[in-house]
Amino acid sequence: MTRLVICVLLCASAVLGGHEKYEGHQLYRVSGANADIAALEAHLDLLSMTPAARTTSGKLEAVVRLSPEEKAQWLSLFDSKSMTYTKIADNLADILREEEASIQMSRATVKRSGKSMSWDTYYRHDEINDYLDELAATYPELVTVINAGLSYEGRQIKYVRISTTRFENLRKPVIVIDAMVHAREWVTTPVAMYIINQLVVDIVDRSLTEYIDWIIIPLANPDGYEYSIDEDRMWRKTRSKNHEGADECPGVDGNRNFDHYWGTSPSSADPCSIIYEGPSAFSEPEIRIIRSAVLSNLERTALYISLHSYGNMFLYAWGNNATLPANGLILHLAGIRMATAIDELALDKADRYVVGNAAQVLYFTTGTSRDWTRAVGIPLTYTLELPGYEYNFLVPPSYVKQIVTETWAGIAEGAKYVLSTW
Repeated sequence: MTRLVICVLLCASAVLGGHEKYEGHQLYRVSGANADIAALEAHLDLLSMTPAARTTSGKLEAVVRLSPEEKAQWLSLFDSKSMTYTKIADNLADILREEEASIQMSRATVKRSGKSMSWDTYYRHDEINDYLDELAATYPELVTVINAGLSYEGRQIKYVRISTTRFENLRKPVIVIDAMVHAREWVTTPVAMYIINQLVVDIVDRSLTEYIDWIIIPLANPDGYEYSIDEDRMWRKTRSKNHEGADECPGVDGNRNFDHYWGTSPSSADPCSIIYEGPSAFSEPEIRIIRSAVLSNLERTALYISLHSYGNMFLYAWGNNATLPANGLILHLAGIRMATAIDELALDKADRYVVGNAAQVLYFTTGTSRDWTRAVGIPLTYTLELPGYEYNFLVPPSYVKQIVTETWAGIAEGAKYVLSTW
């Protein structure tokens, strides 16, 4: 009887969280030429990309969400373009309810355990900020919390600087990592927090803390993140309303808002598009905070990684065309080293990581942090797409520990590469 009551309460909470808006929404895996898949992104919610190198068809695949109202139209278009498709989920709302139930159970367990931070659940924005402050108070010689600014809705965005020399030794390389630019990619923040933990609390390789300065932004888009928890689990963008059409379609895709070929992609110009680039480059206060963090130590920043979910990929520049930066081979080799370290710890069922040029592996994109950071002079810059397994970016809490552990191995390998070449 108790179990039944718990189930009823959890399901009721999920409905209140807005999952009912996705009743009857189905997920399809669609396969086609890169350009055809790319053309869908301006109109549909593409939940994932699978590179052609990993598919049996030899073509790029995407998982798309179709509402009951638009299903017939889009399936007909797929047929007309000879794009093959397979239905993989009947009702997205049911999937979201199951996820929320598992998260509430995991949080109840963590609360009983008394831990201040666990790797088997998800935390709210205020909890993340409180933990960062706790670390700075406990390890003042190593951790500095930067109150970087406010989000559009007024939430404090904090990040940490980790340094044994308080960033005063200008001969040390800097590594910058950000997470949660896309609100629904919840697993990215635990990865960033675990990296902080491994550098500060459970130090396993002191050279990575001793000889490298770190800037880590664990929750770059708090407005979108909180909205994805309380209102719409599928929300991806910021929550700003500074653009024309914002009343109907608020928010900007933070990873299209950087000033690298911004404004050159018509598919990103529609405010109602999930990849809307914003009214101007760096229009979003959240993205300006990342810009400031990057530029604060640009001359000695050696590695930049933006954590995203999902797809098991290390993607490097350029995304706006299929050419490579002058250090393209080095980017590839360093990416391989990081990917190999992750793959060695991965679950047997996990896809192996793909490393490559973003435009060649997927399709053309503009305004990304990966390309902007490479353009302003950081030699090694990547978009790291974390694993999703069969859950896409709706990663259950039970998988968080595995993902944070294996990803740290890759980050540590990247840091060692930086030290060997600095």
